[in-house]
Amino acid sequence: MALMPGLQLNMGQQLKLTPQLQQSIKILQYSALEVQQTIAATLETNFMLEVEEERPDEDEEIIQTQQNADNEEFSLNLDKSEQEINIENVDTNTLSDDMDVDCNWDEVYSDVTAPSSSSGDSDEYVSAENYTSAEQSLHDKLYWQSDIYPWKGEQELIASFIIDEINDEGYLYTELSDILESILAKEPDLGLTMVDMETVLAIIQQFEPTGVGARSIQECLTLQLAQQKQTPFVVTAKYLVAENFEWLALHDFKRIKKVYGVNDEELEKIIRVIQSLDPRPGRIYASIQNEIITPDLKLTRVKNGFMVELNPDAFPRLSVNSAYIDIANSSSDNEQTRKIKEQLLEAKGLIKSIQSRGETLLRVGRYIVEKQARFFEEGEHFMQPMVLRDVAEYLELHESTISRATNQKYIQTPRGTFELKYFFSTGVAQYGNEDQSSISIKAYIKELISAEDPKKPLSDNKLMDLLEEKEISVARRTIAKYREALGIPSSSDRKKLNKFK
Repeated sequence: MALMPGLQLNMGQQLKLTPQLQQSIKILQYSALEVQQTIAATLETNFMLEVEEERPDEDEEIIQTQQNADNEEFSLNLDKSEQEINIENVDTNTLSDDMDVDCNWDEVYSDVTAPSSSSGDSDEYVSAENYTSAEQSLHDKLYWQSDIYPWKGEQELIASFIIDEINDEGYLYTELSDILESILAKEPDLGLTMVDMETVLAIIQQFEPTGVGARSIQECLTLQLAQQKQTPFVVTAKYLVAENFEWLALHDFKRIKKVYGVNDEELEKIIRVIQSLDPRPGRIYASIQNEIITPDLKLTRVKNGFMVELNPDAFPRLSVNSAYIDIANSSSDNEQTRKIKEQLLEAKGLIKSIQSRGETLLRVGRYIVEKQARFFEEGEHFMQPMVLRDVAEYLELHESTISRATNQKYIQTPRGTFELKYFFSTGVAQYGNEDQSSISIKAYIKELISAEDPKKPLSDNKLMDLLEEKEISVARRTIAKYREALGIPSSSDRKKLNKFK
């Protein structure tokens, strides 16, 4: 069969997303901060888009207008003789230097103490309490100590490579052999060995904070114990951590007492010494600045229940610059007009996408508040089971849309600020009762364990019985799963831990 070119006609259907729909999906997925960044970036490039500024309060305008009218009326009613005062005929001798006044000039603004400076202006003075100290990172602290240490030869270069590999918690997880290869790749003529690397690392491990540069938790605690005053309990703790650290992790206290020849009282003091150590020495230099969350929705209590509304800080009022609309509608077909039309189309598309995002979030938020009304009234014990499918079916939207509308979106409530995804939880079937939310069951488990006797912790079977008394039927393995999700140890481990609290 001969091969030859030909034409073939195929018909089919294909779903394509328009650029406007793609932008709406992307904006819906963004968090409030990302939306604000998108708006700021668009404002810099699109002159058609502008943010509507809030108008002054009308009441203040009325008050100011009334005050101006009163002042004008008062000035018109003044006696003519009082208005026409000839200051040239005033006898200056009648003004005494000893005139009684209620204050002196040096007493005015006495609470402001500006520094004496020939070049500085008192109006520009800023008090010391308005300044904050610069944050010092762990690497800044280590480099500062490295700069003042009397290194020999190429040790300072090795130290800089090692410090670069120490993470924010103070640990060195990169192998020294890999760091050595990196140094030799840049400086092949140095002739460094692993002995040089170990020597420099040992010096860095003496820097502050104590325990920095360790390659494991065991080494970190050993370094910290070596820096403490060597009492009998500290020495025993140092040998215990260095030789049999896994016994501590397994809470094998019986073997520890037998091997190290200590009784219960002495073991308790040794454990307290170890508990006083910091397994993350670099944490004290971590950034103390908290992430600022801008809630997309606000929930306020009203007379008949709750009201959900959009947060104006997360949804700025955008508009199109009216000065350029006439130019865009003109019939001229030059380059400037085409550019204005493109900018106008982009601005309208962004405004519409943000409005669509707000409408979707408002619908989802209202459904969540209606479904979880008892949570906002009485707490997480009354959280109702709810999944994405429930919201999607009620609002007649796709589950992916609900997922985008709840991911990284927050609502400010009288009980705190929560991510919308927090209110979604699976339900545990109950016999003859309504399904219980997993969040509600976890809240009950946490409450029961917090109120237990430290000497007799509640087992999972006992927790199951106590929940049955509250008409909550949960399997023991489910309780164990929820307990582990809450980060709560088993009853036997809690008993061992409580012994040394």
